[in-house]
Amino acid sequence: MKLINLNKMYKEKIKNALTISLLCAIFGALQMYWFLPDGLSCIDAKSGVIEAIFKFMGIQFLVIFFILLLKSSFKLYIIAVSLCIFWFFINKNEFTYRYACWSTFSSSDILYYSLKNSTVPIITCLTVLILSIYFYKSKSKNLH
Repeated sequence: MKLINLNKMYKEKIKNALTISLLCAIFGALQMYWFLPDGLSCIDAKSGVIEAIFKFMGIQFLVIFFILLLKSSFKLYIIAVSLCIFWFFINKNEFTYRYACWSTFSSSDILYYSLKNSTVPIITCLTVLILSIYFYKSKSKNLH
């Protein structure tokens, strides 16, 4: 009987981790598209923001999934800080390889532009994401 309950608990934990990881990927994609909706990469002059979203959100999905499997009461804080850092990194990277490379931006200009224009999309998407996670968790607790 204990084994069945333990197995059910692990399945529920994995289901929750997958759902929250997917939510994070969706909000990460929205944030990326909001920050930099178009522009071709100067690396290959053909890949757009959609290819970048699939590349980066796949990585983010896995990282968030494994963070959620940890036994820690600080998981949501770890996720929030990780996403802020990762999303800023993505925005800076994408700006560098979609706009700055076609022009004459200095390193400090790239950093300034990325930070200035990333603030609103990151804060907005992260806030809505955290509220969505709280809503999902409260809804899933009410179902059990």
